[in-house]
Amino acid sequence: MADHPAASRPRRGPRRDPEAHEAVLTAARELVAELGYKGVTMDRIASRAGVARMTVYRWWPNKAAVITEAVADRLAPGPAPDTGDVREDALLWLRGLVRTLTLLGDPSVVTGALTERGEPGRAELRDLLKAHAEPAGKLMRNGVARGGLPDGLPLDAIVDSWIGYVVYRTVFLGQEITEADLLGLVRLLPPPPGPAGASGGEAG
Repeated sequence: MADHPAASRPRRGPRRDPEAHEAVLTAARELVAELGYKGVTMDRIASRAGVARMTVYRWWPNKAAVITEAVADRLAPGPAPDTGDVREDALLWLRGLVRTLTLLGDPSVVTGALTERGEPGRAELRDLLKAHAEPAGKLMRNGVARGGLPDGLPLDAIVDSWIGYVVYRTVFLGQEITEADLLGLVRLLPPPPGPAGASGGEAG
């Protein structure tokens, strides 16, 4: 029996050909960047990747699942900023959160891809926001420990309010959050305790 040439598309069944798998994810990222989340379809992903439509459906149930996997490595938070200035750290963290939720310039990518998958997707969105809250909590605790913030602040509530503000503006209202907006949030932090707090402590 003659040897078969290497397959040009994924093999049938649940096993994924690594090259075709990556081609699908690359196609999804490119199409989101070009068309926005709502403009992407499974047919377009398959066509761009050069695989059969049913192959994509065997591996993912819908476009939300494809796109979630395609951007997953870009959603993880980085370490807590640590410049030595809690307000500068907070500003850096807020910028990172906005970048994550407006991935590829479209706030519907992250939230749409996750929430359209139903409860598992909503759980992933909650986990994503919780993961981003952890470095924020750390930088705030560092700020208190170093004297940049007064003791007794409700740190978790402050971080939650920042996340809520960013999610509401970017996702629900579809508004751009500017650098001035982020500076405004940071400047709501109380000044450092003691005489130094009267003359400084603001980022920007």
